[in-house]
Amino acid sequence: MKRILIFTVTALLLLTNLICFEASAAPKVPTADDMGGYENLCLTYTFRYSSGDNGRHYEKDLLPYTGYLDKNGKVKDFFFDSYLFLPCMGYGPSGARMHLQEGNPTKAIDWTAYVDDTFYSNANVDALESAFGKTKAALNDTKSKAGVFFTLLYPSTEATNFGNLGGKSLNFSKLEDRKYALKWMIDEQIKRFEQKGYKHLDLVGFYWLEEFTAASGDGELLKYASDYLHSKGMKFIWIPWYKANGYEKWQSYGFDVACMQPNLMWLGYHDPKRVEDSVKLSEKYGLCMEMECDGRVYTDEYFGRYLSYLEGGMNSSMMDAVKMYYQDGKTAVYYQACYSKDPQFRMVYDLTYKYAKGTLTQADIDPVRPEQVTNDYEVVNDIKLSELIAKNVDWISIGKRYSGCRSYVDGNGADYQKVDGKELTDGILATKALSTDWHAFHHSITDAQGKMSVTVDLGEIRNDLTHFYGHFDNRMIAGIGSPAGIVLSVSNDGKNFRELARPKLILDSTNSCFKYETEPVTARYVKMSCGGMGGAFVFCSEFLIGVKNGTSVDESTPEESSKPEESKPEESKPEESSKPEESREPEESKPEESKGNDDITDNSSKNENTESNTTPESSVSSESVDASQDVNASTESENPVSGEASQPTAEDDGNGVLVWVVVGVAAIAVIAIIIIVIKKRK
Repeated sequence: MKRILIFTVTALLLLTNLICFEASAAPKVPTADDMGGYENLCLTYTFRYSSGDNGRHYEKDLLPYTGYLDKNGKVKDFFFDSYLFLPCMGYGPSGARMHLQEGNPTKAIDWTAYVDDTFYSNANVDALESAFGKTKAALNDTKSKAGVFFTLLYPSTEATNFGNLGGKSLNFSKLEDRKYALKWMIDEQIKRFEQKGYKHLDLVGFYWLEEFTAASGDGELLKYASDYLHSKGMKFIWIPWYKANGYEKWQSYGFDVACMQPNLMWLGYHDPKRVEDSVKLSEKYGLCMEMECDGRVYTDEYFGRYLSYLEGGMNSSMMDAVKMYYQDGKTAVYYQACYSKDPQFRMVYDLTYKYAKGTLTQADIDPVRPEQVTNDYEVVNDIKLSELIAKNVDWISIGKRYSGCRSYVDGNGADYQKVDGKELTDGILATKALSTDWHAFHHSITDAQGKMSVTVDLGEIRNDLTHFYGHFDNRMIAGIGSPAGIVLSVSNDGKNFRELARPKLILDSTNSCFKYETEPVTARYVKMSCGGMGGAFVFCSEFLIGVKNGTSVDESTPEESSKPEESKPEESKPEESSKPEESREPEESKPEESKGNDDITDNSSKNENTESNTTPESSVSSESVDASQDVNASTESENPVSGEASQPTAEDDGNGVLVWVVVGVAAIAVIAIIIIVIKKRK
């Protein structure tokens, strides 16, 4: 009996130690083996409904992604090995937002239109087939294939009259109808992919669009989708925002890979620890880390933030894990950085390539780090334009001629395209969205330095210039961002300029402006140049130059145009860039009136010097980009693409469960001992 007692207690102790070890062991971060052999997934935003060409990607748009191009445009290597096709955060044909929005669920017409657009002839998936084939040919490769992931839209329980899919009328208050819709979406996209007979593409799996678990019943729905996908040999992936609801339980939902968004790009301040903290959580719960950037990476501050992502991944397990990349919608950041004439912006492309290949080192980052990363803007609740215009100043630039980057015109009929070349000096401060009072700077139209710029000719050399003012639109949801890195320069001959100042920008939810006052300056020509904070456009209504104390004969005073027609932002359920977080989302090349400024999703992509004929959609986003990613967002909870605020979740590290396991085992041991003792006495 004594031997039995010793054996029982020893076995229980060994079992306890084993359980403790298993409970405390951290899950491994996902690698290419978990993703069907693919490691670098590029988020490829499409479907900006009612935005010209719906934000579709064509072969030329994807070539800088399928291949790494040197500064001369020559293919040197493969770049991203896999691509996720997903919708911008805009509105579909029914008027519903493609990402979850309370009170405005998607309908069947949105789902079918999205799938149709994904397989649009010669665009999107077709374009990837063509671009990857061309890259293979340039590299004399005959075997490689690009991995493809498609998206599962969210079947909201609010859609009680969803419409018809596959011959069946659906009511999403019923779980079985929600399951049916997901099965339809999987089967339909697999069928269309197979019908195309692509030679250079490999269908790997599907992505759950929402970046948090939205409803209590979603767990069962996700498990159903996971089981069905696995029966088809497909992977199931997810990209939650920072600490999104359910992130630490991602495996229980049936996902094969989950990738957390750090969301540093959309914080209202640069928190150097944010990426480090996100990495720790990812390693703790077995997620990988999403790389994130939007058009503001063109500026020193946001370039510095992007370097934090690269360093965070490089100095941890994340660079060797699966990597997913959010960089707005078409034309997106990496595309624009590839062709940029700005050396720092080009480095975004080059450093990302090294990170993707796992070869990035500190020696690559240190030489390009901005010396001082500071905010060059201030956020206020409401800009009072009339109060910012000094009353004791004569604005001598009114009525004067200017030259530089032309206003963007592609014939879409919008009022802002009906320009006469006098918008910037007509003395009218625009207040109406997309009106004729705006000069539409676009990232595809830049000067020799890769900047958007304009030079005002005052007609004569003046020695009394003291006041400088610029007024801009700020409607990220329509792809219109505020300027970044503004530089004022002056010249007497129009050729040799000297820098005068770098004024700080002031922003509210729909406007931005700068005002700069100085001691008298001598010049005939005054130049303003800038990059963009996000969006393909920077809309400027006036660039004013003035003298004080009535020294000028011209006493013109700028006036505000008609009262603004603003759309009231609607509240969105916490989620989210761009998306962050705001939602992160791609942006457009043609601004559109938005239905509300709650999400941006259209940062489509962002920026720069390559000509883009696409029109990003208003909502766009890793990920995500929502009324988007407002540079003002100061909460860490916002997610760029989704536009939802993240909800903090308890960071349960399993210690609670472990305690109960140990207590249970101890109790069993005590009971066993008591039983043995009783039997022995008998």
